[in-house]
Amino acid sequence: MSTALKANLEDLYPLTPFQQGMLFHVLEAPNAGVYMNQQRYTLRGDLDLTLFKEALQAVMNRHQILRTAFLLSSQDGPRQVVFRRLKLPWTVHDWSELPHAEVSARMEALLESDFQSGFDLKRAPLMRMILVRTGPDLYEFIWSFHLLLMDGWSMQVILRELLAFYHAIYFGQSAELGPPMPYSDFIKWLQRQPQDQAEAYWRKTLQGFTGPTPLGFDRMPLADVHETPSFKEKTVIFDEERSTALRSFAAQHRLTLNTVIQGAWALLLSRRSGNNDVVFGSVVSGRSADIPKINSAVGVFINALPARVLIPVNSEVIPWLRDLQKQQVEARRFEFCSLVRIQGWSEVRNQPLFESALVFQNFPASTGLPEAAGVKVIGVYLLERNNLPLALVVEPGPQFNFRLVYMSNRFDDATIDRIHENLQRVLSEITTPGAILSSISHHVNPERKQLIDSFNQSLASL
Repeated sequence: MSTALKANLEDLYPLTPFQQGMLFHVLEAPNAGVYMNQQRYTLRGDLDLTLFKEALQAVMNRHQILRTAFLLSSQDGPRQVVFRRLKLPWTVHDWSELPHAEVSARMEALLESDFQSGFDLKRAPLMRMILVRTGPDLYEFIWSFHLLLMDGWSMQVILRELLAFYHAIYFGQSAELGPPMPYSDFIKWLQRQPQDQAEAYWRKTLQGFTGPTPLGFDRMPLADVHETPSFKEKTVIFDEERSTALRSFAAQHRLTLNTVIQGAWALLLSRRSGNNDVVFGSVVSGRSADIPKINSAVGVFINALPARVLIPVNSEVIPWLRDLQKQQVEARRFEFCSLVRIQGWSEVRNQPLFESALVFQNFPASTGLPEAAGVKVIGVYLLERNNLPLALVVEPGPQFNFRLVYMSNRFDDATIDRIHENLQRVLSEITTPGAILSSISHHVNPERKQLIDSFNQSLASL
């Protein structure tokens, strides 16, 4: 290692549990595009490009994780390498004089090319920034990064800091942000957690569970695990009336919205599989650690944990949801464990613990971002990929967004439409006063018979 390179190294530390899991899947299928994140923000205003770039550089200088690469050949296992100084990965295009149709075509091609470019994990920074001027006061800001760097909550922190820096630089002021929490503090906290207690908890929680909950695929799995999967998304938006009713139901019964959605998802999986004992992935924020400033820190804090839900058919919905909420609280005590280690403590072998996940995005919404020196964010578009066949992403707000991200070579569009319809119906039925689980998860009707028949046919073809 050269003297100059050594002088530019700031820190070296292990990966978090979730980063370890991501790295495993990335190395298993390096060309599959998993864990890529592309975020596009539409900006309106008289944007000063030089000052905006300066603000972006200030954000990168501020946070360790944005100056991080990964050392994969270490004798002690993979390590994160933090550099002191890095050049901003920055590109600008001016398409403001082009016809609208040409701008749209170029933008589509740019987004596709950028997403497919991927990243070399050994070379920092693992992110790219592209600014495209599309009109006199209109810009598309594209920020692509590997999910090994940061989670959705972190991106919201960064956006607010970026606008604060831009505003301050524009007016010749200093951004009063205070020193950030170093990401290494979180790594140190993780290393102090009691693994023996966590092992006992997860062994007990998963005892007797021997295989992932079937999803009722209507297409054969990929023959080659290294083949690039094809993903699609389908979003259903609850109107304000239904969204308000869902929030009121949760508040009335002292339940979190996450609990209600988890219950609905568990019931839906039970309906599709015919099982009363289901497991799915539950993505947690990971910010419950007792570390100062953790809610404003930037990095990968999330983790994916198995959520095991038993569905006693004769129970009423409300007591069942309250028990589910207690289970969630208990699981949070051990949310620091890697999924790889948890699976090792389970009875599931040679297959994943789960093939679907629920992501309840409880971080601050992009809407309501402050205006900075006359520049305002007026649109947000997100694209990210993971390694699961099916994920439900719930975005609460005045109108709830239910976004299904799925492998189109495992599910056809009609099946995804039915899953959305089932989810809406389940959410409606569990909020009915006095509802009983048997009337929701085991109600025999032609649709359920069709789903079970489809699932049985899929099994027969394997």
